[in-house]
Amino acid sequence: MKFPFRHCCSALIILFTGLAFMPAQTLAQGQQVTASELRTAVKQNAATRQENLKQVRSFFADPKVAKILTDAHMDSARIEQAMSTLSASELAKLAPRTAQAQKDFAAGTLSNQDLTYIVLGLGVAVLVLILVA
Repeated sequence: MKFPFRHCCSALIILFTGLAFMPAQTLAQGQQVTASELRTAVKQNAATRQENLKQVRSFFADPKVAKILTDAHMDSARIEQAMSTLSASELAKLAPRTAQAQKDFAAGTLSNQDLTYIVLGLGVAVLVLILVA
């Protein structure tokens, strides 16, 4: 049995007409976010960013780290300024690395030379992220 082309076109016209007059809420039945949930998410993201920034700043504020930066002729004020401009995702990547370096050095796992390499690498990374952005 053949399905006439005319019937197919009619069916498509009826379908598109029905979609055109369907309420937008019916079409967008995906997950909806309330204003309260959005505010909460924004606050959580801001708090997480601040915690990550605090961690990175505490790492670079350590006297041993500051001395390494000074010895390497790296401007700690510029690094501090650069940290403030890092995105939340960049800080989220950098914070655990600085925390781990602090823990390893405090535990004696890292030597002064190891810490120097880490500090210089992280300092250069922060500056490069700013220059690229």
